[in-house]
Amino acid sequence: MAWTLQSKAQLNYALLDQNPPSVQWKKIQVPNLPIQLIFPKDADSLAKLTAYYLEKHVSKVGQTLPSKLHSWKIVLQNQGIYSNGFVSLNAPRAEFFTIPTQSPSLVGTNEWLEMLVSHETRHIYQNELGRQGLASVFRTLWGSNGQALYSNLIIPNWLWEGDAVETETRLNPIGRGKIPEFYLPLHAYLLQFGIPSYGKMMGKSFRQWVPNHYVFGQYFSQYIREKQGEKAIGQIWQQALNRPYPFAFSSVFKKRTGLSIDQWSQMALKNLKDSLQLQAINTKQASESLIQISPAVKKGFSPYKFPNWVSSDTVVAIKSGFSTIPVLVELSHGNERILEKLGPIAEMNMLSASKNWVVWSEIRFDPRWGQRQGSRIVLYNRFTKEKSYWDGDEKWINPSINPDGKHLLTLVQNTSGSSHMLLLDIETRQLIKKIQIAPGEQIIHARLSEENRLVYVVKYQHQKAIRIIDLDKLHVLHEFNLGESNIGSPYLKGSFVYFNEPINGIDQIARIDISTSKKQIVTQSEFGAYSAQVSSDGKLIYQAYQAKGDVIVQKMIGEQNWKPLANISKVNSVQENVPNYSIKPYSKWNIFNVYSWGPLVAAQGNQLELSLLSKNITNTLQAGLGYQYDPNERSGTQFARFSYQGFYPVIDVSFQNSQRSTSLYIDKKSPLDSLRTDSWTQTKGDIGIRLPFNLTHSAFAEYLTLSSTYSFFQVNGYDLPLRYKNEAFNGLYSSMTHAISYSKLMNKAYWDVQSPWGYQLGLYWQGTPFTQNLKSEIWSAQLKFFLPGLIKHHGLSLRGAYQQQSNGNYTFASTLALSRGYTTVLYNRLYTFSADYKFPIANTDFNLGRLVYVKRLKGNLFFDASQGENYSKDEISKNTFQSFGVDLSSQFHLMRFAQTFEIGVRCLYKSQTQQIEWYPLVVDIGF
Repeated sequence: MAWTLQSKAQLNYALLDQNPPSVQWKKIQVPNLPIQLIFPKDADSLAKLTAYYLEKHVSKVGQTLPSKLHSWKIVLQNQGIYSNGFVSLNAPRAEFFTIPTQSPSLVGTNEWLEMLVSHETRHIYQNELGRQGLASVFRTLWGSNGQALYSNLIIPNWLWEGDAVETETRLNPIGRGKIPEFYLPLHAYLLQFGIPSYGKMMGKSFRQWVPNHYVFGQYFSQYIREKQGEKAIGQIWQQALNRPYPFAFSSVFKKRTGLSIDQWSQMALKNLKDSLQLQAINTKQASESLIQISPAVKKGFSPYKFPNWVSSDTVVAIKSGFSTIPVLVELSHGNERILEKLGPIAEMNMLSASKNWVVWSEIRFDPRWGQRQGSRIVLYNRFTKEKSYWDGDEKWINPSINPDGKHLLTLVQNTSGSSHMLLLDIETRQLIKKIQIAPGEQIIHARLSEENRLVYVVKYQHQKAIRIIDLDKLHVLHEFNLGESNIGSPYLKGSFVYFNEPINGIDQIARIDISTSKKQIVTQSEFGAYSAQVSSDGKLIYQAYQAKGDVIVQKMIGEQNWKPLANISKVNSVQENVPNYSIKPYSKWNIFNVYSWGPLVAAQGNQLELSLLSKNITNTLQAGLGYQYDPNERSGTQFARFSYQGFYPVIDVSFQNSQRSTSLYIDKKSPLDSLRTDSWTQTKGDIGIRLPFNLTHSAFAEYLTLSSTYSFFQVNGYDLPLRYKNEAFNGLYSSMTHAISYSKLMNKAYWDVQSPWGYQLGLYWQGTPFTQNLKSEIWSAQLKFFLPGLIKHHGLSLRGAYQQQSNGNYTFASTLALSRGYTTVLYNRLYTFSADYKFPIANTDFNLGRLVYVKRLKGNLFFDASQGENYSKDEISKNTFQSFGVDLSSQFHLMRFAQTFEIGVRCLYKSQTQQIEWYPLVVDIGF
């Protein structure tokens, strides 16, 4: 295997999400628990509250799992806009994103950090099961990576998440298992499409929106606990990990229940479907007189959400789904018109519009620091069709515009955990007033209303209320406490406030007459009704969930069935008694954290590697140290690789020391009969910097990376009189590599085979600019365009490239490949062109027993042309290469794994040989 001066350091490690270097870290060692909290310096109150919830819940979380808690670190992330949490064995840790969600289907009436603690620490206990019994062998041999790979291959993803959601439901007042909106996809699918196969639930579908593993996983986990006992999940989990063979989980499950997992899932879902049908019969009322405003969805899944009246006969809404990225649409007289493609949407769970404006919020990415995001308000003018932005350099979410289009309100989330609202003047872009929010209160779906009023849902100590305030005097006009009812999306019109509320296990639209304090249920939706609005002439619109996606419907409201509001006492305003935990500094220079080790086969399949891997908790340093053995040459390489990503430029360093050997004929002319072999020592090092930028600010994902690498290469003990042109004589040599890559691609819809619009540009140079015996230079430029195909979801891509290499005494590896089917040959000049037409063939949902679930077939027609030129003093030799053919591939799931594989076959015709050739094609191996 020839070694070159070409730098590989930049390919060692992917870019991680980091916080800016200005973020200072602190830590809390949680009393009586082997858990350490690590958090930014401005998040003391959030950290103390999290530590309190950990003390309060962790012992309960792990009660039903036979595992012991080892040392863990939990990192609080407060620089971004996302509401999430995860546990990873890749540098073992948990991360909690502290910004609370605005989605009632997720938060319910719970406290955000408390819910994260109950859910994510369940994952910690689940991972601890991988340190016991036979599973511990994989951890011993390969560290956390081995433990993670083995555990995830044996235990299905639905049990990981379903058990965590079930635990969250059990330990909180209203976990997701008690929220109707969470179960919508499962209930609607069962009643409208029937019972899906187990393989289809695991692999999902391109034909229908299949409930995800959180939803059916929670139902399955609850069903297991009800039928098999509280400790059943832990026992099944532990027994499955002790059986290292395919379908181990199903085998253990069948031994315990007498049914295969396929049979059991069918039985469990049939019971649920029968219960839902019975419930529907018992609660069936007179059918509503509804007018569907949104178009009927014939295939796939296309939800229309957050409808807003903008005139007496026109509605705007957000459409998304299988066939489109999120877009703003206008619906009028049965016609749909796309107004604007949306960029990266900041979570808001609502939309707001007036006669002339539509407003929403989008994520504003920091160009360099992946953990830091802000948000900005987008204002779309319906009459001029222009879009403008309003960026307050803060986390502005849930913007709302008043009916006359003059004022705008936004909720501001602070890194400290506090929040407030801003009332702004649209024309002057000036602040009118700042509205404080009391500690412990969470404001959800705040919306401006007529008569200078503001309405919102306030969540406090596991209860929700609707509050209406006077914006002039900032005093409360009305407050209606709904207790633990998971209400959302309030809309104030005249003397009525509309909102969605769970009624008999289904979310419906209700309204309160604020003058009489009486409530009326105004919808009878089969699955769920949300986001109500009323026009000036009394027409109610809302989104109603269906298995093919939410539809927007209109109805007139009657005046029957008014009932007085239940007298629910407001909770006593007492904050949690949070202890004063000891807080200490956490050094950002805790950069080494070995988490994986052991032998593995290199990606090429012909090398054995023994290595240590390290990645620190704050994602600033990745490192690897090890030894690689090549059985072909019977030689080894010691290597060390580092990527420090805590500075603005990423610094990549690699070092390799190897014993190498080569064989070549030293004859000057035929016959070649003097084959000689030599061994030598070589040392190679790379020092590089990268500047990776995320420039995304629209529906196009946009990235730019600039890189520069210095490489040195030292050869000792090379005694042959000749050498290959891509190898070096004894001595110390060096080179430089500079590269620029830029990509701007429109986001793909689920049915798209590639991005429908965009382009990618790559520029590359490598040379030997320093005084030395080796001289060479290579540079290349590539440009690729992505265009829509002849039919929707088809895609055309065109690529052109040029490469030039000098006639020096050394040859760098080519950065371009010849036409498909040809072996790469080095040329002084190389021109390449390719065209690909990709298209879906069929969405199949086909099960081949338990082995394979095929969900999509795809095709690609391609044409390649390239020309290579070599030149000497007075002569240029040219070679042309052409090939065209077809790729046929299948997206499938193997043995019920959640990972998608894509494998196929390639048939091509080569112009040089005039032959047809067939090749296996591996597109994606899923891991």
